[in-house]
Amino acid sequence: MARREVPTERAAINAAMWKTAMSATTGSPTAIAAQDHLISELDSLTQHRLTRLMQSTTRLPTVLWCVLLVGGVLTIVSACTLGVENWKLQALHILALSFLVSLSLVAISDIHRPFQGLIRVGDRAFQRAAEDMQP
Repeated sequence: MARREVPTERAAINAAMWKTAMSATTGSPTAIAAQDHLISELDSLTQHRLTRLMQSTTRLPTVLWCVLLVGGVLTIVSACTLGVENWKLQALHILALSFLVSLSLVAISDIHRPFQGLIRVGDRAFQRAAEDMQP
């Protein structure tokens, strides 16, 4: 996961654990309760694994990094030039803040269109679902 690769051998282990949990025969109320607890814990384990996989393969889009970095620099610069009476610095202050607002609007518009633009949703999730559904 550190190399942004999805480990495929773990899926077979996960499938084997589910198969073992579902094939257990239950007769007594204690065994039924134990199997119910096993299934809920296995479900939780699977959900945590999927979350971990998603977090290891996703990253913050470049547009948002630009907004964060430029916004941080412009905020610090505007805080330093706030009380200056030079009209040129005030004009630069207003221009910088206008640029920050424009950059934020560009980032919002890119995020608003998830299937086109710089930030796009790929079809990898559909491919993985198709792979998982095959026997």
